[in-house]
Amino acid sequence: MKKILFACDLDNTLIHSYKNKIDGDICIEIYNGNEQSFISARAVKLLKKIAEKILFIPVTTRSIEQYNRINWIEGTTPNFAVVSNGANLLQNGNIDLKWKQDFYKNIRPYENELQRQLKILSQDKNFTICRIVDGCFLFLKGGNDADIKKIAEEIQGGTNLAVEYFGRKIYLFPPKLNKGAALLKLKEIFKPVKIFAAGDSYIDIPMLNFADFAFVHSNLNLNRNNFFEFDSADFLEYCLKII
Repeated sequence: MKKILFACDLDNTLIHSYKNKIDGDICIEIYNGNEQSFISARAVKLLKKIAEKILFIPVTTRSIEQYNRINWIEGTTPNFAVVSNGANLLQNGNIDLKWKQDFYKNIRPYENELQRQLKILSQDKNFTICRIVDGCFLFLKGGNDADIKKIAEEIQGGTNLAVEYFGRKIYLFPPKLNKGAALLKLKEIFKPVKIFAAGDSYIDIPMLNFADFAFVHSNLNLNRNNFFEFDSADFLEYCLKII
């Protein structure tokens, strides 16, 4: 068994949207007939090398359906992926029922609150999208004119769910549903000697906090001594140097 576990966020960490595409990038997601997400050729090359030596596991807030849209390049396809912000573990595309059962125990006490917030926020014209993802958290996408920070703070004042925002997106999570809890569960299952983790948003912080080597996108400006900042696929190259 591989001795190092690498828990890696996907969007804006390993892959990026068409808005940030540059020449040479490879499309790995098609949505509604349009090219949606890309990965750099350099990242693919490095990821293939990492997959040979490290247990590479994507840990993402993407839903099951969104994750399954990704067409991994040959030699990079992970055997495992944590999706729904930790609520589900996929093994070769199949849902791990034991994992799901364990995590949904922490979600059930908040089901009524998720439905209550859905009812309230779905009527708010600030949002173009308002939906519950995989039965476990509420996702909101604000319009271009929405003051996301202010709205998120107002929502937090009226709920016992954990509210996180990033760009034009707002998430309402049951308090124990986070990537840190997911990483601890992965550690329990795979018993790695070391853990690497990489992410680009505050949603990733609970996961990064439990890693031996944590890589965080420089856009966050966290300035933590124990976090290595990155701008591109550099963090993959650094991983190969320290294993």
